[in-house]
Amino acid sequence: MTLAEEIASTPAMQGVFSPYATVQAMLDVEAALARAGASIDLLPSESARAIAVACGSQRIDLSQLAASSRHAGTLVIPLVQWLQAAVPDHAKFVHIGGTSQDIIDTGLVLQLRAGILHLQADLGSIAHAAAHLAQTYAAAKMVGRTLLQAALPATFGLKAANWLAAVTDSRRAIAQAARDALRLQCGGAAGTLDVPGEQATAFVQAFGAALSLPVPVLPWHTSRAPLARLAVAIAGAVGVAGKIGTDIALLMQPEIGEAAEPAAPGRGGSSAMAHKRNPTLSIAARAAATRMPGYIATLLAAQDQEHERAAGAWQAEAATWPALMLCASGGIAAIAEALPGLEVFTPRMAKNLSLLPDAQLSPAIPGMIAQALADHHAFASDAA
Repeated sequence: MTLAEEIASTPAMQGVFSPYATVQAMLDVEAALARAGASIDLLPSESARAIAVACGSQRIDLSQLAASSRHAGTLVIPLVQWLQAAVPDHAKFVHIGGTSQDIIDTGLVLQLRAGILHLQADLGSIAHAAAHLAQTYAAAKMVGRTLLQAALPATFGLKAANWLAAVTDSRRAIAQAARDALRLQCGGAAGTLDVPGEQATAFVQAFGAALSLPVPVLPWHTSRAPLARLAVAIAGAVGVAGKIGTDIALLMQPEIGEAAEPAAPGRGGSSAMAHKRNPTLSIAARAAATRMPGYIATLLAAQDQEHERAAGAWQAEAATWPALMLCASGGIAAIAEALPGLEVFTPRMAKNLSLLPDAQLSPAIPGMIAQALADHHAFASDAA
């Protein structure tokens, strides 16, 4: 991980996608594969237990693994060789019924499942803070702005309600996309489940149960649309965080002065201008949103995969997903930190509004705020 990536992501997501965590996810898959094999007598239960113990207790030399993987063309070949060496009496039973893509894809799914929990937790914090702002400032009049110009009167509560509605929509979209995408990958060498053969259904069910993952209708080695939809949903959430950051940064301009990020020692300063208070959290969210389209373009392009196993496309996905999740974590977490402590300056809002010609506040605003709050509570109730 580069210094820039470390700065732009959260420690929690760094833990999920660290090199050791990536290898451990694959080892967890290998352990589950062995248990599934034992369930249909592809290997002795004693061997499955020994493999599982080695997968959970051994520490691998990551530098050597990386060097060997570059030569082999996949991480799984040297990983399997290492695991075989760790259980010499059971070496012939390691990796039975699986192929490299089964291990890599399912390992990624395990990491995504863990990473999405962190994203959803931060999105929940954003939603809670936005709901509080919407209720607290429901009647706080301010200038509504279109095309960066003053338009009609609105309230800050309505602005926060719009943030809330967008975040709730993103939380729902990620949850649905994750249900569709986070599935076991198990097809064997060519997606034909040749090793378990007539016992394939029982084998796959046992494999999925060992990892608490749903089993797909068929192996999805070259059917990547569900993963692409998940990526788009996550990118949408980062875009919402970026939009909130943009609003805060604009409201924080001294000539507007209607809101400010929470102050903290060492935050928001300038190396050259002591008078400045920069919107650093908003900047982080906007930067993450700006980076998202590049990751999405790669994942969408990678859907075009040849025959039963692709030569390059899914490998591109495997390298792109960690970067996307790290970036997403930083952008979303920045707004999760900014919004609960947001400073709102209602006198300045009133002063800026007074410079406009008189106009009536829309009577629809209270109902709009109520709708956003109701949708937020409904999602929270369903997710509980």
